[in-house]
Amino acid sequence: MSETASTYVADGIAAGLSTYPLPKPVLDAGALAEAIRVQLRTWVTAEFGIAVPSPEVIAAAPAESVSRLVGDVAERVRVWGVEADGDAEAWGIAHLFNAHADVLYAANGHGDAHLLGALYSLIAARAYLRDGYEGRFELDPFDDDRRQLSEAALIETVRVQVATWAPDTFGTVVQIPARWEMRTAADLSDFIADVSRAAEAKYGDVDDDDSIRGMAHLANARAHGLKAGYGHGDAHLFAALGALVLAAASLA
Repeated sequence: MSETASTYVADGIAAGLSTYPLPKPVLDAGALAEAIRVQLRTWVTAEFGIAVPSPEVIAAAPAESVSRLVGDVAERVRVWGVEADGDAEAWGIAHLFNAHADVLYAANGHGDAHLLGALYSLIAARAYLRDGYEGRFELDPFDDDRRQLSEAALIETVRVQVATWAPDTFGTVVQIPARWEMRTAADLSDFIADVSRAAEAKYGDVDDDDSIRGMAHLANARAHGLKAGYGHGDAHLFAALGALVLAAASLA
């Protein structure tokens, strides 16, 4: 690994361990809405020309703001459609509309768990509509047991997020475990470590900006996964998910 890449990875680890003068991760409506904003920023502007608002706009009214934003994306797709091969278009639209339903539920006071459900569906929608996902891994948009903010729901969201990009990026060296194999934060921590090792093998000596950013985000995800695995709270699982979303945007 080059000196520059190594420095960025070290910075990512330091950020994940909360040694920076930054707030510790939280898991609330504002944080969930910001994660949705960031996830959408990785693809809807380039794909559909839809501007994503600033963090300040989202923070002022989290659920209502992301409801409008996801609604804009869903309406754009409903009116103009998308171009995707095979079944990807139908599945992607299903995920997108499911995300819109979830944010509407959240905006109408039915609980922050719907924001996590929306994020899950948007992750899957991006895989289908932007990347033409054709993986063997089933991305079920209608799994009702995600309607909770829990360790299990966060672990499943991370597992699916990684499935949408890591096997295609790193090859069969990254094996996606079955859902029943990922029961605890410690299991997830080990899984993120496997993804990080695969990334180091592929990108460790690469020093372009995207690779450096992606490796730093992966290091950050790894650090948060470790903290979650050692009992520091579900907010670190959520922070790991956010870091993996950004890693995918840089590396996939």
